[in-house]
Amino acid sequence: MKSQDFEAYADLKKFNNHVASTWDAAFTEAIECAEKMPTEIKLLDYGCGDGKYFKYWLDRGMLSENIHGLEVSNKRVERCHQIGWKNALQLTPHAPLPFAEATFDIINCMEVIEHIPAENGRRVIGELRRVIKPTGVLLISTPNYPVKRFYDYCDALLHRKWARLRDDPTHVTLFNYKRLTQLLGQHFTQIVARPFKNGFLYKRIQHPALLHKLFFLCRP
Repeated sequence: MKSQDFEAYADLKKFNNHVASTWDAAFTEAIECAEKMPTEIKLLDYGCGDGKYFKYWLDRGMLSENIHGLEVSNKRVERCHQIGWKNALQLTPHAPLPFAEATFDIINCMEVIEHIPAENGRRVIGELRRVIKPTGVLLISTPNYPVKRFYDYCDALLHRKWARLRDDPTHVTLFNYKRLTQLLGQHFTQIVARPFKNGFLYKRIQHPALLHKLFFLCRP
């Protein structure tokens, strides 16, 4: 598969619907920050994939018309439509987000920023800041390099997940704690780390460099 061929990637990697308890806790915190009833919350899932979180949000009492998704892969958008998510749209790379300023109470951006070239990633974060409300919350995560590769090798050797030996070819911008917080700090005033997928090294030595994945709640 060629790097950044997201239609081929959509066939290669399909997402499950498992919602991590750590993400669930962070999303509950985001709802509390919004200080609104679930039916009033407007949400954007940037890089919505196959619609992993859509049913979860409906089960939390949110209205389908208030849940918007953006995704570069047409195949994944079609899968979202098949589960009833009509507000999932195909995103044109490099184009401004098709929303007015201060539209959303919550923006979810999970495992997306690493797929975006660095020069465009800065623009994307700026666009997410533009469409989030002054009281809104951005949830954002990404693999933590280079320790992410160590965890990959462990998975391969200990659990026979041999595909892990090769890094994801669609990852074109590799973040660590410092690099991501610096990028987010250009647009958000509050950047708070939250647990997500910590990894066994971090359980022994709690240093950001040893986290498997980075996960932040950001507020304007």
